[in-house]
Amino acid sequence: MSTKNGGFCIIRLKKGLVLHLDLAELFKYGRRLLAYPKGKGDEHLSLYLEVANKDSLPDGWSRTANLTIILINQKNSTMSIKQEAEHQFKKGDSGWRFASFFPLSKLHDKNGGYLVDGTCVIEAEVSVTDVFPVSTDEPSDYSVHSDQSIDSMSDLDDAESISIKDESFLKSISRESTSSIEDVASSAKKRFDKLISLPLDDLVDPENETAMIETLSILGDNLSLFSDDLAKQIMQLKANFPITLQKWRDLVQVKENCQHSLSTSEITKNLLEDSVETEKGIKTQLEELKIREEELKVQLEALQNKSQRLVKERLDVSKQTQQIYALAEEQAGKIGGKEQELSVANKNLEDLKSNWSSMKSFFVEG
Repeated sequence: MSTKNGGFCIIRLKKGLVLHLDLAELFKYGRRLLAYPKGKGDEHLSLYLEVANKDSLPDGWSRTANLTIILINQKNSTMSIKQEAEHQFKKGDSGWRFASFFPLSKLHDKNGGYLVDGTCVIEAEVSVTDVFPVSTDEPSDYSVHSDQSIDSMSDLDDAESISIKDESFLKSISRESTSSIEDVASSAKKRFDKLISLPLDDLVDPENETAMIETLSILGDNLSLFSDDLAKQIMQLKANFPITLQKWRDLVQVKENCQHSLSTSEITKNLLEDSVETEKGIKTQLEELKIREEELKVQLEALQNKSQRLVKERLDVSKQTQQIYALAEEQAGKIGGKEQELSVANKNLEDLKSNWSSMKSFFVEG
């Protein structure tokens, strides 16, 4: 957090939370940034900058300041939202508000880059341009005892004494501020040395990206602490870092798309090869069936010819059978008388044989 002309804060949004964040001690009484993550009734992020201890301000207290509030886009810094104003802070009017700083719908857009992992980054810069005298009620270390009329040497001596005291005070503040700035810059430089050694794969992590943007912002506000060449490199990196990360993300997306396309193409190629092989197999089977069909046709033709030949033979045999049957039937009618005649002839033959034997016995002696 800067303690000179600006500061930054990281705000983690929680339901119903109102944040009161002290940014720096530029004012004698301090100041704070109030953030209303749920808005103030008009669906916008509301930010307020006010004097922290406004109730204890002395009469006549006044500070004029230039205000800059930036809502950091953590994915693309060129899309960060910036609003500026100039305001005179005084007793009774100790705050300045950005009531409708940014639409909540855009803030909570998961692809918008303004709210990452529940965290938004708000950077505030305050530059005091004018300091008005205050009454003697203000603490003596910072008071300016003014008199409307200085008519005596004593008053002039007092005024000179006050002037010397003020100069001494401002120098002490300057030394403390310079020392504090150097400490912040040194800490940022150490953090930068660690972050710059990371590969892009790690820097695109939202936490590392935010840390680098914040670190470069601090270093960019303290370029006088570096050589001209190094300061130039810091500003160049500050300008190019968000672009570099966006290019990295774009190229990674292109790579993933190409890999997906190649993978899809390879799958399609394998499917095509399988389909071609299947088609070849079916074609071979069809050719084999066609050959078999031709063979069966030849066999069928042979069987048909044989069948026709057998039919013809059967008809011829049937005709011959009918003729034989008619002859047999005719002969069967004749055979009936012959059988009886045969029986009589056999009987007569046996009788003849018997008579011959009897006659033979008269002439042949036993």
